[in-house]
Amino acid sequence: MKSGRIKAVIVGITLCLALVLFAGCAKPVAPSPTPTAAPTPTAATPAPVQGTQEPADEELIYMPAYEVYPPDMDPLYTRSAVEKDDGLWFIRQVQDQGEMYYALMRGGKDAADPVTVVAFDPDVYVERFCILGEGRVWVDKLDYLTWETSLLEISLDTGEILREVPFPTENGLIIGLFDLPDGALGVSAVSLTNGEQTVYRMEEDGAFSELTVPLDEEKRYLVTFLGTAGSGLPEGECMAYDKKALIAFTPGSGERRELMRWAEWGVFFGSTSPLGMEDGVVRLLDYGYGEYVTLTPTPRSQVPVRQEITMSCLTVETAVADAVRDFNRRSGEYYITIHDYSEGRDFTRDVQDQAITAMNIDIASGKMPDLLSVQDGVPFKSYAEKGLLRDLGPWLEGEGIELLPQLRRAGTVKDKLLMVCGSFSILTAAGNRDVLGDLPGWTVEEASALAAEKMDCAGVFTSSMTREKYLELLDSYLEAYLDWDAGTASFDSPEFRDVLAFAAALPAEEKTENTAEAEIMHGQALADAVTVTSVGDWQLRDTVYMGKLVCPGLPVPDRVGSLIKMHAPMAVSAVSAHPEGAYAFLKSMLDEKTQTAYTDRFPSVKAAFESHLAEAMREPTAEEGYTVTYFTADGYRFADGTVYLWDEADGERAPRMILCWYDENYSVIREEKMYAMSEAQRDALMALLEGALRSTSYDQVIAGIVHEEAGAFFAGQRSAEEVSQRIQSRVLLYMSEQG
Repeated sequence: MKSGRIKAVIVGITLCLALVLFAGCAKPVAPSPTPTAAPTPTAATPAPVQGTQEPADEELIYMPAYEVYPPDMDPLYTRSAVEKDDGLWFIRQVQDQGEMYYALMRGGKDAADPVTVVAFDPDVYVERFCILGEGRVWVDKLDYLTWETSLLEISLDTGEILREVPFPTENGLIIGLFDLPDGALGVSAVSLTNGEQTVYRMEEDGAFSELTVPLDEEKRYLVTFLGTAGSGLPEGECMAYDKKALIAFTPGSGERRELMRWAEWGVFFGSTSPLGMEDGVVRLLDYGYGEYVTLTPTPRSQVPVRQEITMSCLTVETAVADAVRDFNRRSGEYYITIHDYSEGRDFTRDVQDQAITAMNIDIASGKMPDLLSVQDGVPFKSYAEKGLLRDLGPWLEGEGIELLPQLRRAGTVKDKLLMVCGSFSILTAAGNRDVLGDLPGWTVEEASALAAEKMDCAGVFTSSMTREKYLELLDSYLEAYLDWDAGTASFDSPEFRDVLAFAAALPAEEKTENTAEAEIMHGQALADAVTVTSVGDWQLRDTVYMGKLVCPGLPVPDRVGSLIKMHAPMAVSAVSAHPEGAYAFLKSMLDEKTQTAYTDRFPSVKAAFESHLAEAMREPTAEEGYTVTYFTADGYRFADGTVYLWDEADGERAPRMILCWYDENYSVIREEKMYAMSEAQRDALMALLEGALRSTSYDQVIAGIVHEEAGAFFAGQRSAEEVSQRIQSRVLLYMSEQG
């Protein structure tokens, strides 16, 4: 019996497997906004092509050009597209009278006005195809009923299935079809047990023999095989690409030649699919940007040289990867290469410590990059004290770029602006105004006393706060106990000992029984540690709290408990040989148009931030519609992507969003409408921002000292006073070494 649910599971397994493979290849990246224009960069050199079918007088460089593709080219339903002289061939998922099936179609370049060539049975799942010879196509098939995989040879003229070749289950899941130099079909598959990729040659008798191809040593990195036809490569070679580069290889040898490195040109292989090749020109579909990418072999003499700009990161965060990719894709003068000190490993505290040590050794030996990603944990103040960073103030003034004062203050050391970022959020603690009043900040002692006064309040923080979480949060607040200018610290103070005692009293494990908002509104806790990410996020949170949101921040000695969390913070080396290239990258991040396009973060440029505020306060029209966000009884929140129209007949204001709370039976028990931002909400947000007088930036060495010594206190091995003295002594010694 056919089941749409079974089909969904099959599709889900396939997509999840692809995501697992991509995760092993690179850090996941959020798609960038589709650009309105795609200028072709003029740039130089990834690795050169070593030969073509017609030998050239000089080596060739694969130069990219970009073109925005039409909406009809929807990668969600249009798959495995291949360009041919007679049009665009593709697989499409079709919905017809409630029935879902797949079809091989032919249409125009934009996949519009498609003609069905072959319609497959609804019980069949197909994902990819390969056109071989005249009028023949091979299609992979997964039968929903038997779970068996096979390859179908189909006549393009009649749609007739010429033969069906079973693909052995032990060979894995098919993830690619391509043509081999001898005209045979190549099949790429991945094991469902260990994730290893294998490539096979299909023999005339339908058997499959394994091929030696240039896979990664672990065989776990997805390689997309483009094939031979139209590659323009020497006879016997195939073309493929992996996470690093476009490559040429000879089946059976395992050797590879790099034709183009993706990173230098801003292409993320994980969001591309091949469209085909002709006369050596490669066409890709990049659904991350919504663009066609054309790679044309070009004589080196015709390729203007771009200057390499180096960047060092402890780990490559999504925001940094996105910004570098955008820059490399569009810049005609420079390209950025990233040194990832975590080497792609999961960014645990141990990996972070190793990365910082390696970075410090390199910088001490004179290997200073042009750009430094100043992530939390990087010893920013130490580098500043040593004069390693360039003052960005004069450059910003020359460019006419005005940062929000809070962002300028967060990046300033001794009156020099040494760090800027593209966007930011605010780390704080949220509570109920009816309980806390307009509390601007508090100490640990004050927070504990206030919690004791509330009869129904179980503690300062919600039940999701554990000792481990609190210690991680504390890293961002360590600057409150440091004075780098004076070279002093206050870890031996009673206030810090209060913090240690407060942390020790927190539970070791999370015991969440309700949402944080519900606990606070029902008087079960005073506050919840939160990160406010944008103007819209602030307004949404206030709506959830029924207009009673107040953010005193985390309790710290000076009551400055709300912090600026900079996203993709960058500093420029004082000894960079190419500061103009580093400045070009910073300008691409701080461009007002780019800043205004941010929707999920606060922009750091003043004009863009004010634009976000003005848009939030603008009354929406009924024609714009609204969205709905649901809160389930078990604490999940999800947004309905549908835009609903508002009926003006009742004379009410048009909302931006409607929030609905469900009970266990999925009946709506509460509904709130979020309208244009009010002046009161704006003023409260600005008060929060103005009270965020520090950033979350911290020195991992100091954080490590605090974690190590605090562990002895939590284990009962030393008293709070002994631990605070030890921390004080070790931190002062470290600070003196950095001067």
